[in-house]
Amino acid sequence: MGFDAHAPVIIGVGEASRKSVSGEWPRPVELAGQAIKAALADTGRPDAVAAAVDAVAAIRTFEDSGISMGTGSPDNVPEAFGAAGGISAARLIYADVGGQSPQAMVHELAGDIRRGETGLAVIVAAEAMGTAKRARKAGVQLDWRLASDTGYDNRLSTFPILSRAEIRHGIISMPLAYSLLENARRLGLGLSRDDYQVRMAELSAAMSEVSLTREHAQFAKRFTTGDLVKGSESDYWLTDIYRRWRVAQDAVDLGSAIILTSAGKARELGVADDKMIWLAGSSETKESPYSERKDITHPSALEYALHAALDQAGFEAAQLGSVDIYSCFPVAVFAAVDALGDPARALGDYTITGGLNFFGGPGNGYAMYSIAAVVERLRQDGSKPALITANGGVMSKQAVGIYTASQPPRPWTGDTRSAYQPEAVVLDEAPQGAGRVLTYTRPVAKDVAGPATLLLEMENGARALAVMDDAPETDLGGVKVTVTPHEKRHSATIYC
Repeated sequence: MGFDAHAPVIIGVGEASRKSVSGEWPRPVELAGQAIKAALADTGRPDAVAAAVDAVAAIRTFEDSGISMGTGSPDNVPEAFGAAGGISAARLIYADVGGQSPQAMVHELAGDIRRGETGLAVIVAAEAMGTAKRARKAGVQLDWRLASDTGYDNRLSTFPILSRAEIRHGIISMPLAYSLLENARRLGLGLSRDDYQVRMAELSAAMSEVSLTREHAQFAKRFTTGDLVKGSESDYWLTDIYRRWRVAQDAVDLGSAIILTSAGKARELGVADDKMIWLAGSSETKESPYSERKDITHPSALEYALHAALDQAGFEAAQLGSVDIYSCFPVAVFAAVDALGDPARALGDYTITGGLNFFGGPGNGYAMYSIAAVVERLRQDGSKPALITANGGVMSKQAVGIYTASQPPRPWTGDTRSAYQPEAVVLDEAPQGAGRVLTYTRPVAKDVAGPATLLLEMENGARALAVMDDAPETDLGGVKVTVTPHEKRHSATIYC
């Protein structure tokens, strides 16, 4: 097999954090600029590569994703981030909301490179939610706006993450939404709440150990399973099933950049072959809102995405080396563990960063740091392919990438596998009578539990949502309830 000059390769990665950026109140633009400069330096040919950039894609910040801290944002984020790193481009992209977006953007730009439509692209992400939260607590007003009248490609979509019915019934945050998934998985396995807490603690403890290996990890600390089962003042309850250190931590100050080009262009620029990391497989899926999914215990979209990317690359799960599974909540990792079906892989080997709870959860951008870590790992030992997953919403949008340290035996064609078709059900808008709890969740604040949101199967077979205001402290899984319909949200009581 001859040298594939048109194949897309990553030639540079860079990271930044509050550890490496000066000043008390670092801005996202400063973190992004430093990450770009680090990625350029990583290529070994920074000046030549910088001059060749013709596309800059920025991962959408939390500030521009409906989670504002009042800091404002540049009018043109990709332009501002690029300028801070000393680069500019005619093509500017601002990616869609969701944790899938970094890997999905790699797929898109890699495809453009394969087809000769783009020569060299930089993907960049930065978040300073940690700084924004510190400033708010200190009463300091930050202003991160930058004026621009330059046009750019704004990818913000209207894809539903939570349905209106879910929001009306109290699912107003990601911890609450994922608690529905987590409890559904627990109930499907037939585990008690205490036994499942141990399993989640085992996973989190293994991930915490890995976080100690990453320079820019924001919450690196070693926890034992016992520590996490016991809990502590800093490991407080968020919902009936999640404590703080089981979930993504967004109070981070992080920046990351990835540089993509073709293998032929890389050689033309003088980049060494051992810098090149090759994309070998790619897949993407989209799923219905959680309450409308036909199967609420089996993550079909993730399973499809994992096996589609592996199949495209021509690998089996057992052949993988480094793996980083998007770990916003334990169920996202457990679902991938189940789908990959590799009993020889230890829990700590499903991350190479420490995950979103211990490395940190930088908004939509976490997968940027997964990719950077994969590139570093493959350059150190390229004997096995690597895999990452990137997850958006309530396991709503998936993007999976397979990477190799040398030209893959099966060339990546530029097409991303995306044939998954979700199976959905329609929620009963006026449920009445008896129903059975399929899964549930309750918010917890200062150790006080709020109303329970129930996902139900009614006696007539219909799917419904309801709220139980005075829910007992017992496990509600499988409990029979009586549902009364209301205009805004339906209510439920224990059946008697």
